[in-house]
Amino acid sequence: MKLRVTSYSGAATGLGRLLMLGTFAWLSGPAFGQMKLIENGLGQSFSQLPFVSPTNFSDSLIEQARQTGAVRDFCQQVKVQYQRYKWLENPCGNVKWRADLHTRLGRPLIYAEFGTVSTETTLLLGGVHADELTPINLAFRFARYLDEHPGIAGAQAHVIIAPLVSPDGFLRQHPTRTNANGIDLNRNFFTADWYDKAQKIWQQNRRRVLAHFPGYFPNTEIETLFQIELIDRYRPDKILSIHAPLGFLDYDGPGSGVLRPLTSTEAKAKRLVKAISESSQNYKVVDYTFYPGSLGNYAGNERHIPTVTLELQTTDPRKCEAYWQQFEPGISQTIRYPFVRTPALDLPNEIDNATPFSTQYPQKIGKKTI
Repeated sequence: MKLRVTSYSGAATGLGRLLMLGTFAWLSGPAFGQMKLIENGLGQSFSQLPFVSPTNFSDSLIEQARQTGAVRDFCQQVKVQYQRYKWLENPCGNVKWRADLHTRLGRPLIYAEFGTVSTETTLLLGGVHADELTPINLAFRFARYLDEHPGIAGAQAHVIIAPLVSPDGFLRQHPTRTNANGIDLNRNFFTADWYDKAQKIWQQNRRRVLAHFPGYFPNTEIETLFQIELIDRYRPDKILSIHAPLGFLDYDGPGSGVLRPLTSTEAKAKRLVKAISESSQNYKVVDYTFYPGSLGNYAGNERHIPTVTLELQTTDPRKCEAYWQQFEPGISQTIRYPFVRTPALDLPNEIDNATPFSTQYPQKIGKKTI
């Protein structure tokens, strides 16, 4: 029996040698039988696996090497696209990006994690509409900023950043609002009003403009499921999604658009957007209604997660430096804002809201539910 170990980076060379020397001694041991080497962004770590054989262990190394290469190739593609807009920085920097899912065109859906898991979690999203260029630059830059200044998150905050939710829409000659399937990702979430209103609003209010097409069914797009998975996995206390070019801050969440007196939790959540505004040169604040299938409706309205949309004033790529100077303090304020997610008693029934990524998701086989 032979075990083939592949070292796929300089950082892994020493580990590869160690595994080769000790594999046969460990292979029969219960501890090693529960582990496999996986790719963690551009680094490595261990995770549990029910059983490891010489074959699937070797295959896992090869597969993770492919994933590493895919992320690096993807970052290079994004860098080339950056140069078209005269953005000279390296978008991915030295951030340890992760990618569990891939788009229809095979591009990795990358995200990164910063700070301490035990603290409050903020989810930051960019590039949901890939023709909105300035939010992509701002989200990538903030990820590099946290990576270069770990003390900003550190023990104070836990941050998840997905800077380019729609890479297929961005990596084109002319970036598009929709993904490769022609779907508006911010209208594709399965919200309670989707079947009643999504198609109707698109046909009547949007006059069937393809850039706003919500899809024939909700939750059809891998990019939509990617965002849902991040929400289910990390259970963020607050969400900031960056868009352009409407020029305001829009709050969606507990207490948004209601006429009744707010609970203390709702009032504190709503003050979040005011804090961001004050840190961003008193940026304009609005309170829009919810669109069927939007993130604000799905996360903010239905799941009571304070969700703020930062709408930059323009998609003009020449404005990126000015936007960084204006909004970095507000984004930093978002991750530091002391808000713990609404207590479970105030939330809708978790089983009713469960998704395929949730531990509460009921799977029925015959008459049994597991």
